[in-house]
Amino acid sequence: MRPLTDPAPDSPAAARAATRAAVREAAVWGAFAVGAVLAAPVGGQMLSVFAPALAAAALLLGRASGREPPAVGALALLTALYPVVAVAAGGTVTHGFAASASAVVFAVLPWLLGRYLRRRADAASFGWRRAELLERERDLVAERERLRERARIAEEMHDSLGHELSLIVVRAGAMQVGPGYGEAELRDAAGELRAGAAGAVERLQEIIGILRETGDPLAGEPLGQGVAELVERARAAGMDIALHGADLAEDAPEPVRRALARAVQEALTNAAKHAPGAAVAVHVEREAGGGWAVRVRNGPPPRGGPIAAGVAGGRGLAGLAERLRPLGGAVEAGPVPGGGFETAARVPAGAAPGSGGAGGAAELASRFASAQRRALRAAVLAPAGLLAALAALWLAYYLTASAGAVLAPADFDRLRVGQEQARVEAVLPPLSMLDPPAERVDAPGGEARCRFYRSEVTLPGAATTAYRLCFAHGRLVVKETVPVGTRPEGGDR
Repeated sequence: MRPLTDPAPDSPAAARAATRAAVREAAVWGAFAVGAVLAAPVGGQMLSVFAPALAAAALLLGRASGREPPAVGALALLTALYPVVAVAAGGTVTHGFAASASAVVFAVLPWLLGRYLRRRADAASFGWRRAELLERERDLVAERERLRERARIAEEMHDSLGHELSLIVVRAGAMQVGPGYGEAELRDAAGELRAGAAGAVERLQEIIGILRETGDPLAGEPLGQGVAELVERARAAGMDIALHGADLAEDAPEPVRRALARAVQEALTNAAKHAPGAAVAVHVEREAGGGWAVRVRNGPPPRGGPIAAGVAGGRGLAGLAERLRPLGGAVEAGPVPGGGFETAARVPAGAAPGSGGAGGAAELASRFASAQRRALRAAVLAPAGLLAALAALWLAYYLTASAGAVLAPADFDRLRVGQEQARVEAVLPPLSMLDPPAERVDAPGGEARCRFYRSEVTLPGAATTAYRLCFAHGRLVVKETVPVGTRPEGGDR
């Protein structure tokens, strides 16, 4: 549903708002592009002075733009290009890893923080708009609930009055076919009939009173009775009923007990309507899975018994199924061999009335809160994970490359200044140092070209010794040791 405070999608105000939003987003993207270019690691530097400007642009981009896939693609491209630019500008592989780390810290992390702030603001805006909608729709919801309650009361009227009137029909049928009724017996039967009709009228007045008092809940159990009371009233009306397992119904939870009573009431009503005078058996059972079940079976109407009333409703079993559905239950009804009819209702264990749509708003609010938590976790954990992955890759590369640049001390000792370069290179390792300490020694003069080798594999920054070998005109011209990780105190040439 579109919020009530938003302009119509095709209105001039909406078009102007969309144009302003597009201009703001384009400006933010432009600032991000400029910041990315200015903060590029060139000239062998580890960190550009424009890195804070890139961080500010990335924060604005995450805060302003709701289109996340393009931003994710731009950040991934930036993280991949920065090390290439750093190495191409004359830096080492270490400079390339440092450039990737700077892209994560000054671009990815600010964008994720801006994204989190935007989502939190959206959630707050949603809360205010939802409050406005609830305020305006409160009367409509109340009216809908009143209509729903009246429909439920109408179902109650159908079931309760239908049951009462069916018992009256049973009494009248017994008076019609009862043999040898004298004046006294007829008076007694007429009195019972009158009492039943008075009870039905009283029930009708009670329901009408509830309809007039809006908001009062309807009585819980049918006729305020359980299964045993319903059976006793039907017996008093002249029905032949056998009840089994009544105590099981009394042990059931309140919603289940009401549902079982509804099922028995509907089955007895149908038996009184369509098979007057027939024997009825009511069985209340506990099922293997812990649920409850009630079966009501009646035989065919006896010959010479009361004539069936012929009252047709068609809503009783359907209404019973609707009442059982929120509890997860079901009803089955149909003829049985021998001409009888059986109604079976089942309610599973742990049944509870459904909440309907009342939890929709809470669920939506929970989804917004969950989205905020995910955005916050991403803003913290994603950069940390990327930095950890970069550090692990760089350390693995450093150790691998360092292992290929180790010149054994014994081989270094055997080298002599003036030896031919080809003979010297025969004992040299395949790689040279990634991070040579060139700043700790003087540059060789003339056309000499120098290489640095390790004496052992160590972690970055650890104190050790490096070897410098310089070649000119095809011969070894410089052979010296250079300390690594500590200040030089001298060296052997």
